[in-house]
Amino acid sequence: MKRADSLDTMRGLTIGMMVLCGSIITSVLPDWMAHCQVPPGRGFDPSIYGITWVDLVFPFFLFAMGAAMPFSVGSRMERGASGFRVLRDAIWRGLKLAYFAIFIQNCYPWIVKNYLDRPADPGIWAFTICAFIVLFLLFMRLPAGAPKWIRRLMPVAGLLISCSMMGWLESHVTLSADYLATDPSAFDIFIKHVNNVLYKSNIIILVLGNMAAFGTVIYILTMNKPMARIAILPFIMAINLGSATADSWQQAVFNWTPCGWLYRFDFLKYLFIIIPGTIAGEYLRNWIRQSEDEAHRQIKGSSNDGVSTATVAFLSLAVIAVNVILLFGRHLVANLFVTAAIIVLINGGARRVGANLRVIPSLVKAGAYLLMLGLFFEAFEGGIRKDHATYSYYFVTSGLAFYCLTLLFIICDVYGWRKLMSPLTLAGRNPMIAYVATSMFFGPIFMILGIYDPLVEWGCTSWVTSMLFGLMFTALALGLAAIFSRLRLYWRT
Repeated sequence: MKRADSLDTMRGLTIGMMVLCGSIITSVLPDWMAHCQVPPGRGFDPSIYGITWVDLVFPFFLFAMGAAMPFSVGSRMERGASGFRVLRDAIWRGLKLAYFAIFIQNCYPWIVKNYLDRPADPGIWAFTICAFIVLFLLFMRLPAGAPKWIRRLMPVAGLLISCSMMGWLESHVTLSADYLATDPSAFDIFIKHVNNVLYKSNIIILVLGNMAAFGTVIYILTMNKPMARIAILPFIMAINLGSATADSWQQAVFNWTPCGWLYRFDFLKYLFIIIPGTIAGEYLRNWIRQSEDEAHRQIKGSSNDGVSTATVAFLSLAVIAVNVILLFGRHLVANLFVTAAIIVLINGGARRVGANLRVIPSLVKAGAYLLMLGLFFEAFEGGIRKDHATYSYYFVTSGLAFYCLTLLFIICDVYGWRKLMSPLTLAGRNPMIAYVATSMFFGPIFMILGIYDPLVEWGCTSWVTSMLFGLMFTALALGLAAIFSRLRLYWRT
Protein backbone atom coordinates (compact mmCIF):
# COMPACT_ATOMS: atom_id res chain seq x y z
CA MET A 1 0.00 0.00 0.00
CA LYS A 2 1.23 3.48 -0.89
CA ARG A 3 2.19 5.92 1.85
CA ALA A 4 -0.06 8.85 2.64
CA ASP A 5 2.28 11.71 1.76
CA SER A 6 0.02 14.17 3.58
CA LEU A 7 0.51 12.26 6.82
CA ASP A 8 4.31 12.23 6.53
CA THR A 9 4.18 15.93 5.64
CA MET A 10 2.03 16.73 8.67
CA ARG A 11 4.51 14.90 10.89
CA GLY A 12 7.40 16.79 9.28
CA LEU A 13 5.60 20.12 9.60
CA THR A 14 4.82 19.60 13.28
CA ILE A 15 8.30 18.36 14.17
CA GLY A 16 9.70 21.39 12.35
CA MET A 17 7.41 23.67 14.35
CA MET A 18 8.49 21.84 17.50
CA VAL A 19 12.16 22.46 16.71
CA LEU A 20 11.39 26.09 15.88
CA CYS A 21 9.58 26.58 19.20
CA GLY A 22 12.62 25.26 21.04
CA SER A 23 15.12 27.27 19.01
CA ILE A 24 13.72 30.78 18.92
CA ILE A 25 14.93 33.11 21.66
CA THR A 26 11.76 33.70 23.65
CA SER A 27 12.92 36.70 25.70
CA VAL A 28 12.44 39.08 22.75
CA LEU A 29 9.24 37.56 21.35
CA PRO A 30 5.77 39.09 21.39
CA ASP A 31 3.26 37.09 23.47
CA TRP A 32 1.59 35.50 20.44
CA MET A 33 4.82 33.75 19.45
CA ALA A 34 5.25 31.82 22.70
CA HIS A 35 3.15 29.37 24.68
CA CYS A 36 0.10 31.32 25.83
CA GLN A 37 0.61 30.36 29.48
CA VAL A 38 4.35 31.18 29.34
CA PRO A 39 4.53 34.77 28.05
CA PRO A 40 8.10 35.94 27.36
CA GLY A 41 9.84 37.32 30.42
CA ARG A 42 7.01 36.50 32.85
CA GLY A 43 7.26 32.77 33.49
CA PHE A 44 4.48 30.19 33.69
CA ASP A 45 1.06 31.61 34.52
CA PRO A 46 -1.86 29.11 34.43
CA SER A 47 -4.35 31.94 34.97
CA ILE A 48 -3.87 33.00 31.34
CA TYR A 49 -6.35 31.41 28.94
CA GLY A 50 -6.15 31.08 25.17
CA ILE A 51 -3.82 29.44 22.67
CA THR A 52 -1.13 30.50 20.23
CA TRP A 53 0.25 28.69 17.20
CA VAL A 54 2.90 27.20 19.49
CA ASP A 55 0.18 25.43 21.48
CA LEU A 56 -0.95 23.54 18.36
CA VAL A 57 2.38 21.86 17.73
CA PHE A 58 2.30 18.99 20.23
CA PRO A 59 -1.37 17.99 19.70
CA PHE A 60 -0.88 18.06 15.93
CA PHE A 61 2.09 15.69 16.28
CA LEU A 62 0.04 13.40 18.55
CA PHE A 63 -2.78 13.48 16.02
CA ALA A 64 -0.36 12.43 13.26
CA MET A 65 0.90 9.61 15.48
CA GLY A 66 -2.66 8.36 15.90
CA ALA A 67 -3.36 8.69 12.17
CA ALA A 68 -0.35 6.47 11.41
CA MET A 69 -1.68 3.57 13.50
CA PRO A 70 -4.16 2.25 10.88
CA PHE A 71 -1.27 2.12 8.40
CA SER A 72 1.29 0.43 10.66
CA VAL A 73 -0.94 -1.73 12.84
CA GLY A 74 -3.79 -2.31 10.41
CA SER A 75 -1.48 -3.38 7.60
CA ARG A 76 0.37 -5.84 9.83
CA MET A 77 -2.85 -7.39 11.09
CA GLU A 78 -4.18 -7.77 7.57
CA ARG A 79 -0.95 -9.45 6.50
CA GLY A 80 -1.54 -12.12 9.13
CA ALA A 81 0.46 -10.89 12.13
CA SER A 82 -1.04 -12.19 15.36
CA GLY A 83 -2.70 -9.75 17.71
CA PHE A 84 -0.36 -10.89 20.50
CA ARG A 85 2.74 -10.07 18.45
CA VAL A 86 1.43 -6.63 17.48
CA LEU A 87 0.51 -5.93 21.12
CA ARG A 88 3.98 -7.00 22.23
CA ASP A 89 5.60 -4.73 19.65
CA ALA A 90 3.39 -1.82 20.73
CA ILE A 91 4.48 -2.16 24.34
CA TRP A 92 8.10 -2.57 23.24
CA ARG A 93 7.83 0.61 21.17
CA GLY A 94 6.51 2.49 24.20
CA LEU A 95 9.43 1.27 26.30
CA LYS A 96 11.91 2.26 23.58
CA LEU A 97 10.50 5.76 23.44
CA ALA A 98 10.68 5.96 27.25
CA TYR A 99 14.35 4.99 27.11
CA PHE A 100 14.88 7.53 24.35
CA ALA A 101 13.30 10.19 26.60
CA ILE A 102 15.54 9.27 29.53
CA PHE A 103 18.77 9.07 27.55
CA ILE A 104 18.43 12.35 25.68
CA GLN A 105 17.35 14.23 28.81
CA ASN A 106 20.36 12.97 30.77
CA CYS A 107 22.71 13.85 27.91
CA TYR A 108 21.51 17.34 27.02
CA PRO A 109 24.50 19.66 27.52
CA TRP A 110 22.85 21.75 30.22
CA ILE A 111 22.09 18.56 32.19
CA VAL A 112 25.60 17.20 31.69
CA LYS A 113 26.95 20.52 32.98
CA ASN A 114 24.90 20.11 36.15
CA TYR A 115 26.03 16.51 36.57
CA LEU A 116 29.69 17.48 36.34
CA ASP A 117 29.20 20.72 38.29
CA ARG A 118 31.35 22.80 35.98
CA PRO A 119 30.81 25.44 33.29
CA ALA A 120 30.06 24.24 29.79
CA ASP A 121 33.22 23.46 27.85
CA PRO A 122 34.20 21.60 24.65
CA GLY A 123 34.30 18.33 26.59
CA ILE A 124 30.64 18.66 27.56
CA TRP A 125 29.61 19.57 24.02
CA ALA A 126 31.59 16.61 22.65
CA PHE A 127 29.90 14.31 25.17
CA THR A 128 26.48 15.37 23.88
CA ILE A 129 27.53 14.86 20.26
CA CYS A 130 28.71 11.35 21.18
CA ALA A 131 25.30 10.71 22.77
CA PHE A 132 23.66 11.78 19.49
CA ILE A 133 25.81 9.24 17.62
CA VAL A 134 24.89 6.52 20.12
CA LEU A 135 21.22 7.12 19.28
CA PHE A 136 21.99 5.80 15.79
CA LEU A 137 23.26 2.56 17.30
CA LEU A 138 20.17 2.28 19.47
CA PHE A 139 17.45 3.07 16.96
CA MET A 140 18.79 2.94 13.39
CA ARG A 141 16.93 0.54 11.12
CA LEU A 142 19.45 -0.75 8.60
CA PRO A 143 18.46 -1.75 5.05
CA ALA A 144 17.22 -5.32 4.61
CA GLY A 145 20.47 -6.31 2.90
CA ALA A 146 22.61 -5.54 5.96
CA PRO A 147 24.08 -8.60 7.72
CA LYS A 148 21.80 -9.90 10.45
CA TRP A 149 24.60 -9.96 13.03
CA ILE A 150 25.22 -6.23 12.54
CA ARG A 151 21.51 -5.43 12.91
CA ARG A 152 21.45 -7.40 16.16
CA LEU A 153 24.75 -6.09 17.50
CA MET A 154 24.05 -2.38 16.97
CA PRO A 155 21.20 -1.94 19.50
CA VAL A 156 23.00 -4.09 22.07
CA ALA A 157 26.14 -1.99 21.71
CA GLY A 158 24.05 1.18 21.84
CA LEU A 159 22.33 0.03 25.03
CA LEU A 160 25.61 -0.82 26.74
CA ILE A 161 27.28 2.43 25.71
CA SER A 162 24.27 4.60 26.63
CA CYS A 163 23.90 2.96 30.05
CA SER A 164 27.63 3.45 30.64
CA MET A 165 27.39 7.12 29.70
CA MET A 166 24.48 7.76 32.06
CA GLY A 167 26.16 5.71 34.79
CA TRP A 168 29.34 7.75 34.42
CA LEU A 169 27.38 10.98 34.75
CA GLU A 170 25.51 9.75 37.82
CA SER A 171 28.80 8.69 39.43
CA HIS A 172 29.56 12.40 39.84
CA VAL A 173 26.44 12.92 41.98
CA THR A 174 26.86 13.10 45.73
CA LEU A 175 23.81 11.93 47.64
CA SER A 176 22.47 14.18 50.36
CA ALA A 177 23.85 13.94 53.88
CA ASP A 178 20.34 13.36 55.25
CA TYR A 179 19.91 10.32 53.04
CA LEU A 180 23.34 8.91 53.89
CA ALA A 181 22.59 9.44 57.58
CA THR A 182 19.93 6.70 57.32
CA ASP A 183 22.81 4.23 56.75
CA PRO A 184 21.48 2.80 53.46
CA SER A 185 22.86 -0.44 52.08
CA ALA A 186 24.99 -0.52 48.96
CA PHE A 187 21.98 -1.85 47.05
CA ASP A 188 19.78 0.99 48.31
CA ILE A 189 22.38 3.51 47.19
CA PHE A 190 22.53 1.87 43.77
CA ILE A 191 18.73 2.03 43.41
CA LYS A 192 18.79 5.67 44.51
CA HIS A 193 21.26 6.51 41.75
CA VAL A 194 19.23 4.54 39.19
CA ASN A 195 16.09 6.44 40.14
CA ASN A 196 17.96 9.73 39.82
CA VAL A 197 18.64 8.81 36.20
CA LEU A 198 15.20 7.38 35.42
CA TYR A 199 13.30 10.37 36.73
CA LYS A 200 15.22 12.68 34.40
CA SER A 201 13.29 12.30 31.15
CA ASN A 202 12.01 14.39 28.29
CA ILE A 203 8.31 14.73 29.12
CA ILE A 204 7.26 15.20 25.49
CA ILE A 205 8.88 11.94 24.37
CA LEU A 206 7.67 10.13 27.50
CA VAL A 207 4.08 11.10 26.67
CA LEU A 208 4.64 9.94 23.08
CA GLY A 209 5.85 6.59 24.42
CA ASN A 210 2.73 6.18 26.54
CA MET A 211 0.50 7.15 23.64
CA ALA A 212 2.32 4.76 21.28
CA ALA A 213 1.67 1.90 23.70
CA PHE A 214 -1.85 2.68 24.95
CA GLY A 215 -3.06 4.08 21.64
CA THR A 216 -1.89 1.03 19.71
CA VAL A 217 -3.39 -1.40 22.23
CA ILE A 218 -6.73 0.40 22.03
CA TYR A 219 -6.58 0.47 18.25
CA ILE A 220 -5.87 -3.27 18.03
CA LEU A 221 -8.79 -4.06 20.33
CA THR A 222 -11.17 -1.78 18.41
CA MET A 223 -9.92 -2.09 14.84
CA ASN A 224 -12.83 -1.59 12.43
CA LYS A 225 -14.94 -0.54 15.43
CA PRO A 226 -14.47 3.24 15.66
CA MET A 227 -17.48 3.78 17.88
CA ALA A 228 -16.10 1.33 20.45
CA ARG A 229 -12.81 3.24 20.34
CA ILE A 230 -14.55 6.56 20.92
CA ALA A 231 -16.62 5.03 23.72
CA ILE A 232 -13.45 4.60 25.79
CA LEU A 233 -12.93 8.35 26.08
CA PRO A 234 -15.86 9.17 28.43
CA PHE A 235 -14.49 6.67 30.94
CA ILE A 236 -11.08 8.38 30.89
CA MET A 237 -12.86 11.70 31.33
CA ALA A 238 -14.80 10.27 34.29
CA ILE A 239 -11.60 9.19 36.05
CA ASN A 240 -9.98 12.56 35.41
CA LEU A 241 -12.94 14.52 36.74
CA GLY A 242 -13.62 12.14 39.61
CA SER A 243 -10.01 12.26 40.79
CA ALA A 244 -10.68 15.72 42.22
CA THR A 245 -12.88 14.09 44.90
CA ALA A 246 -10.79 13.21 47.94
CA ASP A 247 -10.60 9.52 48.91
CA SER A 248 -12.60 8.40 45.88
CA TRP A 249 -11.69 5.25 44.00
CA GLN A 250 -11.29 7.48 40.92
CA GLN A 251 -8.59 9.38 42.76
CA ALA A 252 -6.89 6.11 43.71
CA VAL A 253 -6.88 4.96 40.06
CA PHE A 254 -5.64 8.36 38.89
CA ASN A 255 -2.76 8.42 41.38
CA TRP A 256 -1.70 4.76 41.05
CA THR A 257 1.42 3.98 39.05
CA PRO A 258 3.70 0.95 39.00
CA CYS A 259 6.62 3.14 37.84
CA GLY A 260 6.39 6.85 38.39
CA TRP A 261 9.17 7.50 35.88
CA LEU A 262 7.34 5.55 33.16
CA TYR A 263 3.57 5.96 33.48
CA ARG A 264 0.98 8.28 34.98
CA PHE A 265 -2.75 8.11 34.37
CA ASP A 266 -2.58 11.82 33.64
CA PHE A 267 -0.84 10.98 30.34
CA LEU A 268 -3.95 9.18 29.10
CA LYS A 269 -5.74 12.50 28.62
CA TYR A 270 -3.89 12.76 25.32
CA LEU A 271 -5.93 9.83 24.02
CA PHE A 272 -8.53 12.53 23.34
CA ILE A 273 -6.18 13.53 20.49
CA ILE A 274 -4.71 10.14 19.55
CA ILE A 275 -8.06 8.39 19.07
CA PRO A 276 -9.51 11.05 16.73
CA GLY A 277 -6.21 10.74 14.86
CA THR A 278 -6.83 7.02 14.34
CA ILE A 279 -10.21 7.87 12.82
CA ALA A 280 -8.52 10.24 10.37
CA GLY A 281 -5.94 7.57 9.56
CA GLU A 282 -8.70 5.09 8.74
CA TYR A 283 -10.30 7.60 6.40
CA LEU A 284 -6.98 8.07 4.59
CA ARG A 285 -6.18 4.38 4.46
CA ASN A 286 -9.59 3.47 3.09
CA TRP A 287 -9.21 6.13 0.41
CA ILE A 288 -5.79 4.80 -0.62
CA ARG A 289 -7.10 1.24 -0.80
CA GLN A 290 -9.93 2.34 -3.05
CA SER A 291 -7.67 4.35 -5.36
CA GLU A 292 -4.33 2.56 -5.67
CA ASP A 293 -4.02 3.76 -9.25
CA GLU A 294 -1.83 6.85 -8.91
CA ALA A 295 -3.52 8.61 -11.83
CA HIS A 296 -6.91 8.19 -10.17
CA ARG A 297 -5.61 10.05 -7.14
CA GLN A 298 -5.24 13.31 -9.04
CA ILE A 299 -7.99 15.86 -9.72
CA LYS A 300 -9.86 14.94 -12.87
CA GLY A 301 -12.88 16.11 -14.76
CA SER A 302 -14.53 19.48 -14.37
CA SER A 303 -12.78 22.60 -13.18
CA ASN A 304 -15.40 22.68 -10.43
CA ASP A 305 -13.48 19.93 -8.62
CA GLY A 306 -10.35 22.09 -8.65
CA VAL A 307 -12.25 25.11 -7.40
CA SER A 308 -13.90 23.08 -4.64
CA THR A 309 -10.68 21.55 -3.35
CA ALA A 310 -8.89 24.90 -3.51
CA THR A 311 -11.75 26.46 -1.54
CA VAL A 312 -11.63 23.72 1.08
CA ALA A 313 -7.84 24.04 1.37
CA PHE A 314 -7.92 27.82 1.78
CA LEU A 315 -10.78 27.75 4.29
CA SER A 316 -9.12 24.93 6.27
CA LEU A 317 -6.10 27.16 6.74
CA ALA A 318 -8.39 30.08 7.55
CA VAL A 319 -10.29 28.25 10.27
CA ILE A 320 -7.01 27.36 12.00
CA ALA A 321 -5.76 30.96 11.83
CA VAL A 322 -9.09 32.43 12.98
CA ASN A 323 -9.27 30.20 16.04
CA VAL A 324 -5.69 30.89 17.07
CA ILE A 325 -6.10 34.66 16.68
CA LEU A 326 -9.52 35.02 18.29
CA LEU A 327 -8.99 32.52 21.12
CA PHE A 328 -5.69 34.20 21.96
CA GLY A 329 -7.45 37.57 22.01
CA ARG A 330 -10.36 36.02 23.98
CA HIS A 331 -12.95 37.13 21.42
CA LEU A 332 -15.00 34.05 22.21
CA VAL A 333 -18.43 34.92 20.80
CA ALA A 334 -16.96 36.33 17.61
CA ASN A 335 -14.81 33.22 17.22
CA LEU A 336 -17.81 30.93 17.67
CA PHE A 337 -19.85 32.60 14.95
CA VAL A 338 -16.98 33.17 12.51
CA THR A 339 -15.87 29.55 12.94
CA ALA A 340 -19.42 28.30 12.37
CA ALA A 341 -19.66 30.35 9.17
CA ILE A 342 -16.34 29.05 7.85
CA ILE A 343 -17.37 25.46 8.66
CA VAL A 344 -20.55 25.90 6.63
CA LEU A 345 -18.50 27.14 3.67
CA ILE A 346 -15.99 24.29 4.01
CA ASN A 347 -18.72 21.68 4.12
CA GLY A 348 -20.35 23.27 1.08
CA GLY A 349 -17.10 23.04 -0.86
CA ALA A 350 -16.46 19.49 0.34
CA ARG A 351 -19.85 18.32 -0.92
CA ARG A 352 -18.91 19.37 -4.46
CA VAL A 353 -15.65 17.41 -4.77
CA GLY A 354 -15.46 14.43 -7.13
CA ALA A 355 -16.42 10.91 -6.13
CA ASN A 356 -12.74 9.92 -6.02
CA LEU A 357 -12.13 12.44 -3.20
CA ARG A 358 -14.92 11.56 -0.81
CA VAL A 359 -12.37 11.34 2.00
CA ILE A 360 -12.43 15.15 2.14
CA PRO A 361 -16.05 15.42 3.40
CA SER A 362 -15.28 12.77 6.02
CA LEU A 363 -12.26 14.69 7.30
CA VAL A 364 -13.93 18.09 7.44
CA LYS A 365 -17.11 16.77 9.09
CA ALA A 366 -15.09 15.15 11.86
CA GLY A 367 -13.04 18.33 12.24
CA ALA A 368 -16.18 20.46 12.42
CA TYR A 369 -17.73 18.30 15.13
CA LEU A 370 -14.65 18.28 17.35
CA LEU A 371 -13.89 21.97 16.85
CA MET A 372 -17.42 23.09 17.71
CA LEU A 373 -17.52 20.69 20.67
CA GLY A 374 -14.31 22.26 21.96
CA LEU A 375 -15.69 25.78 21.54
CA PHE A 376 -18.83 24.81 23.46
CA PHE A 377 -16.56 23.42 26.21
CA GLU A 378 -14.53 26.65 26.24
CA ALA A 379 -15.96 28.08 29.48
CA PHE A 380 -15.45 24.78 31.33
CA GLU A 381 -12.33 24.79 33.56
CA GLY A 382 -12.00 28.54 33.06
CA GLY A 383 -11.20 28.53 29.35
CA ILE A 384 -8.99 26.86 26.79
CA ARG A 385 -5.31 26.44 27.69
CA LYS A 386 -2.48 24.01 27.12
CA ASP A 387 -1.08 24.07 30.65
CA HIS A 388 -2.81 22.75 32.55
CA ALA A 389 -4.69 21.29 29.61
CA THR A 390 -8.49 21.60 29.46
CA TYR A 391 -11.03 19.49 27.60
CA SER A 392 -11.67 22.44 25.32
CA TYR A 393 -8.01 22.27 24.36
CA TYR A 394 -8.18 18.57 23.43
CA PHE A 395 -11.31 18.97 21.30
CA VAL A 396 -10.33 22.23 19.62
CA THR A 397 -6.83 21.08 18.72
CA SER A 398 -8.12 17.71 17.46
CA GLY A 399 -10.65 19.50 15.26
CA LEU A 400 -8.01 21.89 13.91
CA ALA A 401 -5.71 18.92 13.28
CA PHE A 402 -8.38 17.42 11.01
CA TYR A 403 -8.38 20.66 9.02
CA CYS A 404 -4.58 20.72 8.89
CA LEU A 405 -4.56 17.17 7.55
CA THR A 406 -7.25 18.12 5.01
CA LEU A 407 -5.13 21.02 3.79
CA LEU A 408 -2.02 18.84 3.43
CA PHE A 409 -4.04 16.04 1.82
CA ILE A 410 -5.20 18.41 -0.90
CA ILE A 411 -1.68 19.80 -1.42
CA CYS A 412 0.18 16.47 -1.41
CA ASP A 413 -2.24 13.71 -2.36
CA VAL A 414 -4.69 15.58 -4.58
CA TYR A 415 -2.62 18.23 -6.35
CA GLY A 416 0.51 16.10 -6.13
CA TRP A 417 2.83 18.93 -5.10
CA ARG A 418 5.21 16.39 -3.60
CA LYS A 419 8.45 18.03 -4.70
CA LEU A 420 7.44 21.28 -3.04
CA MET A 421 6.63 19.50 0.22
CA SER A 422 9.38 16.86 0.01
CA PRO A 423 11.65 18.40 2.70
CA LEU A 424 8.80 18.16 5.21
CA THR A 425 7.67 14.77 3.93
CA LEU A 426 11.14 13.26 4.24
CA ALA A 427 11.72 14.82 7.66
CA GLY A 428 8.35 13.41 8.74
CA ARG A 429 9.68 9.92 8.12
CA ASN A 430 12.57 10.53 10.56
CA PRO A 431 11.05 12.94 13.09
CA MET A 432 13.14 12.00 16.11
CA ILE A 433 16.39 12.82 14.31
CA ALA A 434 15.05 16.31 13.67
CA TYR A 435 13.80 16.59 17.25
CA VAL A 436 17.22 16.13 18.87
CA ALA A 437 19.51 17.41 16.09
CA THR A 438 19.53 21.04 17.25
CA SER A 439 20.29 20.48 20.93
CA MET A 440 22.51 17.41 20.58
CA PHE A 441 24.35 18.00 17.30
CA PHE A 442 24.21 21.41 15.63
CA GLY A 443 24.12 23.46 18.85
CA PRO A 444 27.17 21.69 20.35
CA ILE A 445 29.07 21.94 17.07
CA PHE A 446 28.39 25.66 16.88
CA MET A 447 29.54 26.03 20.49
CA ILE A 448 32.79 24.18 19.80
CA LEU A 449 33.36 26.39 16.73
CA GLY A 450 32.74 29.49 18.84
CA ILE A 451 29.92 30.86 16.68
CA TYR A 452 26.89 29.98 18.81
CA ASP A 453 27.15 32.88 21.30
CA PRO A 454 27.55 35.53 18.57
CA LEU A 455 24.49 34.06 16.83
CA VAL A 456 22.50 34.22 20.06
CA GLU A 457 23.57 37.82 20.60
CA TRP A 458 22.37 38.65 17.08
CA GLY A 459 19.13 36.73 17.65
CA CYS A 460 18.38 38.74 20.78
CA THR A 461 18.23 42.07 18.92
CA SER A 462 14.56 41.70 17.88
CA TRP A 463 11.79 39.17 17.47
CA VAL A 464 12.54 39.06 13.74
CA THR A 465 16.17 38.06 14.23
CA SER A 466 15.05 35.61 16.92
CA MET A 467 12.73 33.99 14.39
CA LEU A 468 15.49 33.88 11.77
CA PHE A 469 17.79 32.29 14.35
CA GLY A 470 15.18 29.62 15.03
CA LEU A 471 14.45 29.06 11.35
CA MET A 472 18.14 28.48 10.67
CA PHE A 473 18.36 25.69 13.24
CA THR A 474 15.02 24.28 12.12
CA ALA A 475 16.21 24.09 8.52
CA LEU A 476 19.39 22.32 9.62
CA ALA A 477 17.46 19.80 11.73
CA LEU A 478 14.89 19.05 9.04
CA GLY A 479 17.60 18.84 6.41
CA LEU A 480 19.57 16.27 8.40
CA ALA A 481 16.46 14.16 8.96
CA ALA A 482 15.59 14.40 5.26
CA ILE A 483 19.08 13.29 4.23
CA PHE A 484 18.82 10.10 6.30
CA SER A 485 15.35 9.47 4.90
CA ARG A 486 16.77 9.83 1.39
CA LEU A 487 19.36 7.19 2.35
CA ARG A 488 16.51 5.02 3.71
CA LEU A 489 18.09 5.03 7.16
CA TYR A 490 15.35 5.45 9.72
CA TRP A 491 15.25 5.53 13.49
CA ARG A 492 12.83 2.88 14.78
CA THR A 493 11.15 4.90 17.53
